[in-house]
Formats: sequence, C-alpha cells, structure tokens
Amino acid sequence: MFGFGKRKGPTLGLDINSDSITLLQLEKTRAGIEVARFACQPTPANAVREGVVAEPELIGEVVIDLMNEAGVPPSGQTPVLNIVVPAQAVVIRLMPVPVGMPEDELADVVTQEATNHVPFPIADANLDWAVMPATERTDFDGVRRVDVILAAIQRSIVEAYWRMADAAGAKLGRVEVSSLAVIRSMALSGYLGSSGHLSMIVNMRQDATDINIVRSCMPLFGRSVMLGVEAMTEAVSRSLDMPFDQALDMLPEISIFNPNPTDPKMGQAAQVARTIFSDISDELSKSLEFYRSQVGDVKMDQIILAGPGCMVPGLDQFFSNKLNVRTVISDPMRDIRHDETEIVDRMRPILAALIGSSIEPTWNPSYTVDLDLNKEGRVPLLFDERATQTMTKDLSIAPPVWQKPVLIAGIALLALGLAAYGIMRYVDLPQKEQEIETLSNEIMLGNQQMKSMANTRQENTILSARKRVLDALLKKHNRWSALLSELTVDTPKGVQIDRITLRGKEMKVEGIAIDFNSVSNLAINMGGSVFLQDSQVDWVTRQEKTPERLDFSISAKLSEAPPSTSTTPNQPQSNTMAQPVKTGSQPMKNQKIAELAGGENNAH
Repeated sequence: MFGFGKRKGPTLGLDINSDSITLLQLEKTRAGIEVARFACQPTPANAVREGVVAEPELIGEVVIDLMNEAGVPPSGQTPVLNIVVPAQAVVIRLMPVPVGMPEDELADVVTQEATNHVPFPIADANLDWAVMPATERTDFDGVRRVDVILAAIQRSIVEAYWRMADAAGAKLGRVEVSSLAVIRSMALSGYLGSSGHLSMIVNMRQDATDINIVRSCMPLFGRSVMLGVEAMTEAVSRSLDMPFDQALDMLPEISIFNPNPTDPKMGQAAQVARTIFSDISDELSKSLEFYRSQVGDVKMDQIILAGPGCMVPGLDQFFSNKLNVRTVISDPMRDIRHDETEIVDRMRPILAALIGSSIEPTWNPSYTVDLDLNKEGRVPLLFDERATQTMTKDLSIAPPVWQKPVLIAGIALLALGLAAYGIMRYVDLPQKEQEIETLSNEIMLGNQQMKSMANTRQENTILSARKRVLDALLKKHNRWSALLSELTVDTPKGVQIDRITLRGKEMKVEGIAIDFNSVSNLAINMGGSVFLQDSQVDWVTRQEKTPERLDFSISAKLSEAPPSTSTTPNQPQSNTMAQPVKTGSQPMKNQKIAELAGGENNAH
C-alpha cells in the first residue's frame, strides 16, 4: 500500500523514419494487450537521413506534439521513449561459443570479437550481446556449442537520440535494432510457428529492406539491402515526372497484377514497382542461397512481409510467385485490442517494429533476443567529453557575503582530501598491488602445477589401460591367431569374409559370396574346425541392386579347450558332421593346425 520506490513514467514506443514519426503506448490488462495511446505526424524535411536522426532538437519538438496529441500528462512522471534504429546502422555478429562458458570468460570473448569486427573504436561504441539457447547443437568436432549475438553502434548515434529526448522533456529508454524488434512482434502475434519452423522475415522500410532468417524466434542470418519505399517512390516520381509526395500517395493504389489498367500512369507506375520488387526478390533468393551454403540444404517454410512496403496491394502473391515460397503479409495488431478507426488495416504491417519496441519482454510467450544499445544509460554531462550542453557560470549576480569563507573552507577540505588521496595512491596502493601481484603469480604457478599433475594422472591411467590390454592379448588370447589362420585356409573360393564378431563364446562371420553352395561349404568347414562347434547359417540374402552376390551370416560356438599338440594329420576327428569341403588338402590343413596349436602350447 505504501510504495516508497520512485514511480516510473509511461513507456512509449517511438518509430522515426524519413516519412513519419509514430508514437505508441501498449498496456497489458486482464483482457490482454491493448493500445493506450497512439499518435502519428509527418517527419520534417531532412530531419532524418539514412534512417538516423540528423536534427534531434527538431524531432524533439515533433515528439512533444505527439505526446500532447496522445494525451500524455505534461505534469506527470517523465515519459520513457523506446526507439528502434535501422539495422544498417548497427554491426551485428553471430559467434559460436562452448556451452556452459562462465559469464566473465564469455564477456571477454565478446569484447575481443567486437574489437576484431567493429569498424570503429570500441571506446566510442555501445555494445550489447545475448546467448541464443535455441541454437544449441553438437558441432562436427563433438563439442556442444551455442550462438551468441553481438550488436554494436556508434555512441554518437545514441547521443543524438538522447538530445532528441532532452528536447522533448523525456528520458531515453531502450535502443533496439529494427530487425530484432520486428522478430519480437512476429513472435507475439504467432507468426513464427513451431520450434523447427524456418521463416524469412522481410521488413521493407523507407530507406532499406531488412532480411532475417529465423528459427524458434532466433535470428540465424541477417542482412540489409539499400532498397526500400524511398527508392521505389523516387523511381515512380522520375518515370511519371511528378513530385515525390504525389508519387508516395500513389503507391497504395498501384496494382502490380493488373495487366490492362485504365489509367496509363498507373500502369507505368506498376511496371516501375514490379522492377523494384523483382530486385528485392533477387536479394531474398541470394540470402537464402548464401544461408544454405553455410548450413546445407534447408527448406524455407514461409516468407513474412512487414514494413511500409506492404502498402502496395498484391505484394505477397508477387513474392510467392517469384520465389515459390508461401508468403504472407503480417498483421502484428491482430491480437492487440485497438481502435480500428484510429489504426486502419493498411497501417498494421507498418507498425511491426514499433510494436516490438513497445512491448515488455516478459509479455512474449516465446524467448526472443532482447538487445538494448542504451543499457548503460547516459554519461553525466559534467564528465562527458561528447556533451551536447555547455555548463557555464552566471556572472550577472554578485556573490553573497558568506561565499568567500565557505569557498576557503572548501578549498582547505579539498587540499586535505587530495593529501589523503596522494598517500593512499602513492604509498598504500603500490604496496597492496605488489602483494596482489605476488599472490596472483603464486596462484598461477599452483594452477599450472595442478594442471600438470592432472595431465600426468591421465597419462598414467591411459598407460595402465594399455598395459592391461596388452597383457590380455599376450597371455590370454594366443589361441585366436590359430583360429583366424585356420579360417583363412578353410574359406572356399567365391567367398569374401567382411566381418568377424566375437561375443563371449560365440563367433559370428559375415560377408558376401557368389552362390549358396559357397556359403554352405564355409559353414561345413567351420563345423569341422577343432576350435569351433555347432556352426550354422543364420541368414543369406540377395540385394536387388547387386543380384550377382549374396550377403550371409554364419555363427558358431567356440570349443571349450584349445587343440592338443598330439593331434596328427591321420587322427580322426570327433565331430560327427558331414566331411568338410576344403579348398586345399586335408593333411596340409591338419599339419597347419598342429603347428599353430603347438606354438600356442609352447607360448603357454
């Protein structure tokens, strides 16, 4: 009941482009998410260049008018403005890292990655990054990895938005990338499907088109091409020799599928629009092919269109015919309660990025990437070398009588403070730093010794295992060499053994043969062995693709004891099975067995 925390002002989403500036406030109630405030006004000429604010104070005046129009109380808590910046103004990188990497190590890796790829000094950049759990996988080297998304923007761009917020009497909140905000709004409205669903989100903005390939609400690939509504409007304006504003008003009336328009100007404008959209579809195809070259042949389930470019009728059918992929025009407002007379159907796809920046991350049922390029806030103007305001002393008023003694006392206190700081800085701190360095070296040496001991222990374990294997091979399993040698002699022509499997006292032989007789002869030979008993053919199959050969499997049991050295070539065998069919002479084969068995007993 009694809240002592500082109350927060209304959070407003703000979308600024070269054509219009739109303000939106969303609230979550028991009935769902609904539009609390909405206002839109044209953008002043040359106030926005390449999607970025160029005249902050002028835009700030427009924001004041928008807040008044939307009914934001001027005397209440300071409003917070969440804005989106164009994707081409932000450096975005995806990098794989091992799963479970500690937070401090991950931060160091991200900073190093930013240093290597950001084309401007890191000291002049605002950074943010996030781990994308849905990308966790096992790479070809057997290591579990997950992707981390990194975003960096020049601090001067964010400072321009701070100046705009100052001019509007507001505070700058989250600064988000337009393409990621669109993904968040698509997830909220249920367009991204199940976890395995692969979607391409195309946000056709005024100055550029953002292309993102998304799975499980995670951006797997993204790029921006400098083709947008402005390029199409300029092309229509030049083709029809009309003002830019008039050409822009004509776009919603263009029918790109009408082969015989009644108005020749509309037909000419439609041809220009088809050319621009064909160029964009080519860029979509290139993006998909590049992504497939990285991850393999994948199926694109759908293309989702958003942004001001969706004002042209029939655009979804155009891209569907060009790319042979199901294409839909998004409606990010379909699950949000709003006044349909205030936000008409044609405006809904345009508001995708604005809705994404206006919702709270906790409202979305799916996990999305939430990057804030203003998460560290603003450096105080007193210490900011890039300050946009000048703090000067007003000398027009005479100082009070008490100011001089207070100033002297303050200087004395400052001198004492500086003296104490000097003692601490140049006497105590060096000593502490030396102690810390000594302890760090000792810890590092101890870690190295522990690592060396762990490696030695691991090597000893491996050597012990190898010794046990060699002992088993040399002391306990000499008889298998005799068995394999006999099996080599007893293999009939037309039979090739591919695999011999020993499991306990059972041996299984698999291979290929030219006919059934050869398989039967091999089974009979194995049954006549002094090492084996109860041989039988498990199966024989003939493949449709290779009818000239048979695949077979024969199993037999190992004899309880190895053959005795007293076995002679003329001594009869105790096996009652039919006489084995051999490829060589029986006496030579028995002599071979006796020699091998004798060698085995001698080894024992």
